[in-house]
Amino acid sequence: MTSAGIDLGLPAMPPRPPAARRLSRRLRVGSVAVGGDAPVSVQSMTTTVTADIGATLQQ
Repeated sequence: MTSAGIDLGLPAMPPRPPAARRLSRRLRVGSVAVGGDAPVSVQSMTTTVTADIGATLQQ
């Protein structure tokens, strides 16, 4: 069984060109740079060590 689907004899859709990215300004939120060419920041919502799965799930 394949997941290709059923061939209806329709022509293939041409690939969409990637959308142009809009330039943004870099600004600071507290001590964290956001936007522009700043690296992506990740904020955790837990105060537990995330390797402790039980404690993190309890929280």
